[in-house]
Amino acid sequence: MEMILNFGFRHSRKVLILAAALVHGVFLVLVTFQIQSTQGAVREAAEVFKLVDVRELIPPPKPQEIAPPSQQMEVAPQASTAAEVVETEKTVVETQEPVYLPQHKISTIPVLPGQEILGRIRYPDLAARQGVEGVVYLELFIDAKGTIRRKEVLKDPGFGFAQAALEALEGVRCQPAMANGEAVAVRFRYPIRFTLK
Repeated sequence: MEMILNFGFRHSRKVLILAAALVHGVFLVLVTFQIQSTQGAVREAAEVFKLVDVRELIPPPKPQEIAPPSQQMEVAPQASTAAEVVETEKTVVETQEPVYLPQHKISTIPVLPGQEILGRIRYPDLAARQGVEGVVYLELFIDAKGTIRRKEVLKDPGFGFAQAALEALEGVRCQPAMANGEAVAVRFRYPIRFTLK
């Protein structure tokens, strides 16, 4: 009989271990299923609640009504006096922009004071620190008196070269261009080279 009890006890121990393993397995399956369903719900919630930028429309300001003046002014009639009308000539001084000839239509190009310009050039700090050299191409609009009326930058290598070139030409006068023996206004392309010594 002892043997039967031992056999039953051994089996019950195995059954108990199997039952515990089965309960744990079911628990793990349920937890895994719960985690997956929670992730699915989170994804669905994320899809439903996407944030969208909303533009606020500001209503236009209300128009202000201007009240008509409450007082009316009366103008006293003026006595007509006969006065002598004196007509004068008006001299209108027109400062029209001269017609600038292109460079290929002149016989003698303008002569710029090269040494004066070189003396005025200030090498840009940024370019000097980085050891950069460059050429700035300018188009100068020079009138018939040799005054540079306008300067345009055609090509700028950057690093402050264009600004330095424009500052070097500020207030510079030159000999005007000639076409058929007369001084003329011209568009003249002028390069300024920046080289480190």
